[in-house]
Amino acid sequence: MNRMEYDNAIRKQVFWLPAFCEEQLQVCFGPELKGLMSMAEIFDARKVILTGCGASYAAAMAMAPVIEKYCDCFGVETMRMVEFTRFLSGADIGIGEPNSPLVIVISERGDEARVCEALMKADRLGAFPILLTGNPTAVAGKDAKRVYVTGTEAIRKRAFGLCSYFGSLVGLIAFASRMGHVRGTLPPFGPAQFKETIRSYVERFGERLEQIDRQIFELAWKWRDLTRFDLIGDDVEYGSAFFGAAKLLQCAGCAVSVDDSEDWCHINYFIGCPEKVGTIVLADKNQPSFGRIRETVGSAVRIGRQVLVVTNADAGVFEAGAEVCTIPDVPEGFGWMLPLLDYIPAALLAGYLSAFGGSSRSAGGEEDRTDNSKIEIYI
Repeated sequence: MNRMEYDNAIRKQVFWLPAFCEEQLQVCFGPELKGLMSMAEIFDARKVILTGCGASYAAAMAMAPVIEKYCDCFGVETMRMVEFTRFLSGADIGIGEPNSPLVIVISERGDEARVCEALMKADRLGAFPILLTGNPTAVAGKDAKRVYVTGTEAIRKRAFGLCSYFGSLVGLIAFASRMGHVRGTLPPFGPAQFKETIRSYVERFGERLEQIDRQIFELAWKWRDLTRFDLIGDDVEYGSAFFGAAKLLQCAGCAVSVDDSEDWCHINYFIGCPEKVGTIVLADKNQPSFGRIRETVGSAVRIGRQVLVVTNADAGVFEAGAEVCTIPDVPEGFGWMLPLLDYIPAALLAGYLSAFGGSSRSAGGEEDRTDNSKIEIYI
């Protein structure tokens, strides 16, 4: 079979990533980041809240650890947008110091009603609301104290869906490096080192793309009749699993669930007709739970699941019968960077299943707008 006959928007964006990475780095680590917050405002932040919907929420989960590692504050909390807007009370948000907490609202388009609502609520409570967006003309920008634009209009027009997610991830890493530089948890050369490490890692990943794409295309053809998928990831890998599940649902119309390795063994293990459930496991060999992840893979294979493992480990450490897609490992000391690209195999799978006729939706197309939803501020 000719893969190019089933080329799709997701696949195109995957292969764009190495080429447009440099432009993304120049934007995210550029002068706008340095001017986003004054040094005094950065020191004011005693707590950080990250919130978003869909892929933006996945980005928040994936990159919260790097922000927490370098922000030198009393914690970083990741919240679903509706949880922040409708259920977080003023008494619980932690108001008391000026410009704190720092609330980063992530939205690629920046024009959804809930995004505006989150920024307005944060401002009314006295927090410091920042909109992180890939859209230079985001409507919600008027409701933010500051707007951090992580892309250009040229990038946005050609790369909405997967590359925009990559942009959010790079933006959050760059923001972490800025906070770390100012607050002394990173040396002066820290941001430049982050930038170079991202550049190098994307380049190394790009060298493997052809092999990864070929493997996932062949697997997608075998799995073309599957309509149910389980995605499993621990800690930051949960964010990547969440994003992969979203792509499978949006692009191919599949029923999906997301879990961690421990909970999966207690709950989703018992789903009926296991041979009809595609199971994708993101397995970081450096995670403390790697042993449990291996047990989970073994359990899934033995009950008849069709399993794909995306990992930086050797294929031989997993139960025979699992398909193993090996991705490049990140440099030592940068373990938090694996979610920058580890979702790519699942995204490619979603694109190919869509191209095989799994959904009437266009792979990577925009979802229905939610910009007219009623805005209500709950304090």
